[in-house]
Amino acid sequence: MLISEQNVLIVRDSFDAFAKRGLDALAKFWHPEINWRAIEGAPDDVGETPGIEAVRRYLQDWLDMFDDITVVPEKLIDVGDDRVIAVQLTSGRAKLSGIETQLRYAVLYTVWDGKIVRGREYAELAEALKAVGLEE
Repeated sequence: MLISEQNVLIVRDSFDAFAKRGLDALAKFWHPEINWRAIEGAPDDVGETPGIEAVRRYLQDWLDMFDDITVVPEKLIDVGDDRVIAVQLTSGRAKLSGIETQLRYAVLYTVWDGKIVRGREYAELAEALKAVGLEE
């Protein structure tokens, strides 16, 4: 199996782990030096989020705001250089209002030594592709 194929599987398996076993299972896919960034300018954007505990807190905030939260990869794209773009659909029901919410966005993952070391969220797939020098 090619390394790029392995990276796609690692990202895919991280979604499966979260869906079946939650945040602790997802965190096992993270490199100790993980660095995350929400969609730039989004309400949850606090700049770069370095380290496992910081990324865990960022995601726990989402879990605390929504019931029945799911994150489903609609498309996984190997873009080379240890990077994978996932088009993700996140759904849940806001705990305070009960309003059903869906958000589709792209995340550019970087995999290093079999672990996710970097994540960058983008509002659109085209933005993630542009970030790696590709067009839609």
